[in-house]
Amino acid sequence: MSCNYLEVVPDDAPKLDDAFKNETSTEAFLFGCYSFIPNYNHARNNFSWLMSNETVASYHWGTQYFSFLQIQQGINTASAPTLDIWGNAYSGIRQCYLFLQNVEKAKPLTISQAEFDIKKAKWISEANFLIAYYHYLLLQNYGPVVIVDKYIPVDATGDEFFLPRSSYDECVNYIASKFDAAMANLPDNVPASEFGKPTKSVAQALKSRMFIFAASPLFNGNSEYYSNFTNKDGAKLISQTFDKEKWKKAMDETKKAIDMFEAQGGKLYNYTKAPVADPFEQAVLNTRWQMVDPWNVELIWGYSGYKEVAGATESFQTLAMPRGWKTGTPNGGIGATLSAVEKFYTKNGIPAEKDPSFDWANRFTIATGDNTIKLHRNREPRFYAYIGFDRGDYEVGGIKRQLLLKAGETNGLPVNAQTEPQINNDHLYSGYAIKKGIHPGSNVTSTLFSVTAYPYPIIRLAELYLNYAEACAEYTGALNADATKYVNAVRARAGIPTLVASNGNLTGTALIDALHREKMIEFMFEGHSLYDLKRWKMAEAYYAPDRNGMRGLYSQGKTNATFYRDYTLIGRPFIFNRQTNLFPINQKYIDKNHKLVQNPGW
Repeated sequence: MSCNYLEVVPDDAPKLDDAFKNETSTEAFLFGCYSFIPNYNHARNNFSWLMSNETVASYHWGTQYFSFLQIQQGINTASAPTLDIWGNAYSGIRQCYLFLQNVEKAKPLTISQAEFDIKKAKWISEANFLIAYYHYLLLQNYGPVVIVDKYIPVDATGDEFFLPRSSYDECVNYIASKFDAAMANLPDNVPASEFGKPTKSVAQALKSRMFIFAASPLFNGNSEYYSNFTNKDGAKLISQTFDKEKWKKAMDETKKAIDMFEAQGGKLYNYTKAPVADPFEQAVLNTRWQMVDPWNVELIWGYSGYKEVAGATESFQTLAMPRGWKTGTPNGGIGATLSAVEKFYTKNGIPAEKDPSFDWANRFTIATGDNTIKLHRNREPRFYAYIGFDRGDYEVGGIKRQLLLKAGETNGLPVNAQTEPQINNDHLYSGYAIKKGIHPGSNVTSTLFSVTAYPYPIIRLAELYLNYAEACAEYTGALNADATKYVNAVRARAGIPTLVASNGNLTGTALIDALHREKMIEFMFEGHSLYDLKRWKMAEAYYAPDRNGMRGLYSQGKTNATFYRDYTLIGRPFIFNRQTNLFPINQKYIDKNHKLVQNPGW
């Protein structure tokens, strides 16, 4: 596995001449520019993976140590932001411009000038890609940002140093131009030794995602939220008039990204490690492995800068794999909420609450002769690939184990000598485990816990397929042939009927709602839903029911009657206010830059 360049600490001046004296030292400096990429595999601090209402942490975990709880509980502040993405990204941008300013000083030592010139052109494209990416990351989290288009010395003064925010649309255009500049000399693909480095497809894919955000209601004509969101000179920072053509731009850019990646052999992942006779089981394996099979054909860009280690509290697999099979780690402290569990379709590819063949009203009851509730039966393959439920299978270490999640059972809440549940112990507070993101090759026995690491999927092909369909539906009110093909390809891989076969000929709002749900299911637990709900301008209403506590089963229950019930998870609210649509800029940056304005509500 590669990506050691992510672990190099950049060496800023004082010895810039030494840093750029030959091809080896110059490349080492560029490696340092990558170190500002957020640690996507760090579960405690990941700013997307665990910060929606899809997941819930063990009852006794505290907000000080687990930053994602601060986001869930709405205790983020401008004076002490939970995560300072702003400062880190601008540090990365500065480092990249420092590289570009000095790279021409470098001279080849062990290779020819011609070979060096090819390397140098690629390095310059990588630096431009990272400048675009760090700006994009800022845009995704803060909305309109300060565009930095050159190296700014630390001793700069006045207008050169104190810059205002540019409008959202100006930011989009600038970032797109930097991605385009990067694509000039980025490779079509990279060797295994450079997996994790950008390619042309990576740049185009991220650019296309940015245009999807730009076309979405939060940023496209949002006078409801942002009529007073201006710079100090009164310039509007977010467009006040809806522009339908932004959806057409998003369509075109996404189609370009799809075609570019597919031309290099990219396609949807399907499980091929062993023959599988049952189509339903094939679909389960397809969707269980699509996230964790390293560098597979669907992965456009992945992050592997952090290597998961068994027992490390930063590891998602350590935190989420069920407890009980071994003393100590894994913790079994992060589980799926009932809201996430209910989101999946039935086996017919229809929302369970709308499927006439599914007994939704009695979903918490157990059918005669069964050992788990109706909610867990007759669901789509992704449900069984993503969710671990009481009396269901959990595939890890190459074998299937049965989950026993009631209080006092192997994987459930521990009880004391008086047989009272010990709620302050690590446990799956919602009564559900997460399978997705847990590599089936990871293992736990009574004496062993091992983690099989994989690159975090920053962007994969299924997202582009569903983004294209969404943009097409928003622009035309229906799906064209390509959009239909893409949605149905995702559904076929997931083992469910086509969109029309399940739902009829949807158009307009009904179609868009169906595509939103498809995206939320496909990318459950991958860090998309919070961002998507924000850009759809739906987050306030969607999260409102969870303000007093997210939903789960009753983990303290020791019987079917007590365990299987819809329970409000005390101490685990999800609080979303309007200002939460954008992160707060750390107030210290506002205080330093007299031209910088804070995001609304902070």
